[in-house]
Amino acid sequence: MSLDGLVATVGERFLVPTRTSRLASLWIAAYGALAFPYVSAGTARRYRASVQGTEVRVLCVGREGTFRTLLTRLFIGRAQLEGVVGRYLVWTPRRFWPAEADLVAVAIHPWLSARFRAAGWSVCPEVVRWQGELSRMPPAKPSKSLASERGRIAKGGYALEEPGGSKHDWEQFKQGMVVPYATQRFGDEAWIPSRGYLRALQRNGALLFVRKDGERVAGACVLRSGTEAWVAALGVRDGDVALMRSGALAAAYALTIDWAKASGMVRIDFGRTSSFQLDGIGRFKRKWGMSPVRDPLSRLIAIKVDPGQPALRHALEREPFLAEVDGALRGLPR
Repeated sequence: MSLDGLVATVGERFLVPTRTSRLASLWIAAYGALAFPYVSAGTARRYRASVQGTEVRVLCVGREGTFRTLLTRLFIGRAQLEGVVGRYLVWTPRRFWPAEADLVAVAIHPWLSARFRAAGWSVCPEVVRWQGELSRMPPAKPSKSLASERGRIAKGGYALEEPGGSKHDWEQFKQGMVVPYATQRFGDEAWIPSRGYLRALQRNGALLFVRKDGERVAGACVLRSGTEAWVAALGVRDGDVALMRSGALAAAYALTIDWAKASGMVRIDFGRTSSFQLDGIGRFKRKWGMSPVRDPLSRLIAIKVDPGQPALRHALEREPFLAEVDGALRGLPR
């Protein structure tokens, strides 16, 4: 198993207890301690990209996969790897700036984030979670897009089913909905839940199906912790784009929200996206009334940009990201 695969497997093992246990803070601390050795040092790689005809030099320090989304979105997939520079301990910002680069991105542990922010770096979570108060969902004044989604739900005659949760039900949910939906939406970067993770959901979660014309077209698994509901997995049958466009995905959101309210929940967490503000799935969650918060298991990326590089500034304005500022997530650049 690769190092990225090992880290992902360990992180997955901690997902359920950090979301549902009364000792969640201890689980988060334990994960932080286990993760620290893997991010205390990183491989430095140099890239070249072009923005509006201007060459941009980039230095990334950490596991290569950590920066894939950052490089793809900022440079529209056109960043070219020049080579590996070396491997360095990731302890102090001074080691990496100033550098012969217009943008430096360093994967850091949360324990080092204050040090990098104090040195003028932006600290961005690799992923964020989306949460909201159920009493405010959906918004009293929905956007035109949400109003259209709700219209499709009403027209489609979708209904919620809470099955007994047999082995067949869970297999249909995982193989028939979760896996194909994730593959359709994320391609090679799709996160496919392991058998161990699915077993944890079966032990602790409620399985919900969305039905249309008597057939199951979407599903969600919801775990409860106190008065918060967490949508730990969600899918659409066969990853069918036509079903999503006709309202099946929106119905999964709407009916799960209704179910959580009827179950006495106060808040809901609909899972993770990248920290880019224009992330399509994040925008979908936002219109239902949710806001992003930092995932405590997320890796962090410290970013420093040469202020004298206007082309790079343009790329950041085109693809703004969320960074932690004074304990809250704010859009950058500002």
